[in-house]
Amino acid sequence: MDIVRLTPDDTLRFLALRQIMFDAEAMSFRGAGADDDAIGVAAWRERLARDHVYAVVQGGEWLAVGGLTRIIGQKLDHKGLVWGMYAVPAARGTGAAARILEQLEAAAREIGLRQLQLTLMADNPRAQTLYERHGYVLYAKEPDSVRRADGSYVDEALMWKRL
Repeated sequence: MDIVRLTPDDTLRFLALRQIMFDAEAMSFRGAGADDDAIGVAAWRERLARDHVYAVVQGGEWLAVGGLTRIIGQKLDHKGLVWGMYAVPAARGTGAAARILEQLEAAAREIGLRQLQLTLMADNPRAQTLYERHGYVLYAKEPDSVRRADGSYVDEALMWKRL
């Protein structure tokens, strides 16, 4: 498995993978494909240029992706947000997601971040276990944070890690 930093040239492939992610596992994510469409390809190209977004690749296939954004603000720019973590089902349990997290943490240290934050659906214990194994700590749950397509609501778990 190799790990590569994505560039604006990867935008369409990245968005296609995110659409697969949302279609197959909508209940596991706060976002939706319609949200990505509303943001637009040009804004996603800018985000891939600005943020640290990586893919684990094997045999030309993307096994996992994840991103890191520095939080903006004079008093907040010591923090980063881990976002868009996804491993294709065939890659789960292979260490691909762990490789992404390790790369994101290395990038965060390189740019001088002090802590990382992330969110996940509170009913996703597999993801929470992954993050806990990497030192992230649950610090809150936002009740009824995300409305699902079926009209139900789910809590969002908030986690952080000091680097």
